[in-house]
Amino acid sequence: MNKKYLLIFACLLLLLAGCSSASAANANSSEGSEDRVMIGNAIAIDAPEELTLLENKETLAADGLYYATWVAGNSVPYKNSDGETIDLYDAQLYFLASETSKEESAQEYCSTWLAAAKKNYDVQTEKSITCNDYSYTLIKYNCISEDNPYDRGVSAFGVCGNTAVCAEFTCLKNYEGDLESILTSLLDNCYHNTKE
Repeated sequence: MNKKYLLIFACLLLLLAGCSSASAANANSSEGSEDRVMIGNAIAIDAPEELTLLENKETLAADGLYYATWVAGNSVPYKNSDGETIDLYDAQLYFLASETSKEESAQEYCSTWLAAAKKNYDVQTEKSITCNDYSYTLIKYNCISEDNPYDRGVSAFGVCGNTAVCAEFTCLKNYEGDLESILTSLLDNCYHNTKE
């Protein structure tokens, strides 16, 4: 069972580390970052004004996996490890949710994601936080993979009912925004429908 979770997380890391190839037009849509975004069936998010929604995907919905991406700052063309030229933003926040049939399964996902993050990043600090009545493990780290263009980041891992959550906010070296403050603001405005 753990191999399945590791495989899913490895695929997601490749997807996220390679950066999104969505067009800049999506990031500059008239909807703006103030609109509530639904992620899967159980989560709604009002993102902070510093962030602009880039994409909201249900690519792995059959497996109960959903993700959304917000960006901050300007974008520049960047050639990723696959040789594709994509838009690289000053900062990018990925929000991943895994809807499961029971809380124990959600906890397994969360633990697996946290362990993978600790393995793939140079973790500087780790602490517990509470946002909107839910507990998260928050880590701050430096990005050490040669395939990842970002310099540093902060991630939060938690379980909300039967849903595992991973929010990862990474940035370039010159980004001046407060990563932890923006991420916790997003989590404070993350609403979970835990009713069956």
